Amino acid sequence: MDDDQEMDGTQLARKSLNGQAYERLCRDLKAGRFGPGEKLKLRDLAQEMGISPTPVREALARLISEQALEQVGHHSVRVPVMDEERFNEVLELRMVLEGQAAARAALHATAADLARLEAIHERMAALSDAGDTAGARAESERFHMGVYQLARMPVLLRMVEGLWLQCGPLMRALDRFPMAKPRKQHPHLAVLRGLRRAEPEAARQGILEELERTTQPILTYLKAQGNVAEAAPARRERKTRDEVL
Repeated sequence: MDDDQEMDGTQLARKSLNGQAYERLCRDLKAGRFGPGEKLKLRDLAQEMGISPTPVREALARLISEQALEQVGHHSVRVPVMDEERFNEVLELRMVLEGQAAARAALHATAADLARLEAIHERMAALSDAGDTAGARAESERFHMGVYQLARMPVLLRMVEGLWLQCGPLMRALDRFPMAKPRKQHPHLAVLRGLRRAEPEAARQGILEELERTTQPILTYLKAQGNVAEAAPARRERKTRDEVL
């Protein structure tokens, strides 16, 4: 092997590690592994992934450029904190785009696709019953992205993934404010039924119901966080006034 070939192999390996780190971080963000405002430690992430810090650093830089993460100071990276107004904007876009992706998926889903999605949903339900909320959220993310990939609309999928990167960390709110019980059945089952019967509107409605279930707990969380933020300056002002007196 000559020097050029060896260099090409090294660059390919590095690119592959960068991609793996990026995909892992995207998956974790979308599944709500990291909460709003949480700092990400480069060395801890690299050790967890079993790779050097360099590809993780480059993956973090890419996510910062995509506004999924934000730089704090010179050496810290954290998950952005979303306010209620921003969440409502993202939610409106998600309902349109994810609903459309599910509707298109109903036109293309095969028996093999359905079997794979049903297995994911069953794993999610089992983890939820066992009290593993983080694992259940990860499987839920796989289910949704699996449905949207079936739409065969790569531009739409990329837009949906970008929105999930922004709001995924808010799924941690469900640990404090649980979702309401489904009205009849889990919305995933409605989505699966729409895919099985090739009924686009049924699949769309299943996705919209799922989004509605998660909205109220997240809004409750955001209002609580807003109240805390508003109260903090008042507490500091009272403390300063007391010190003067």
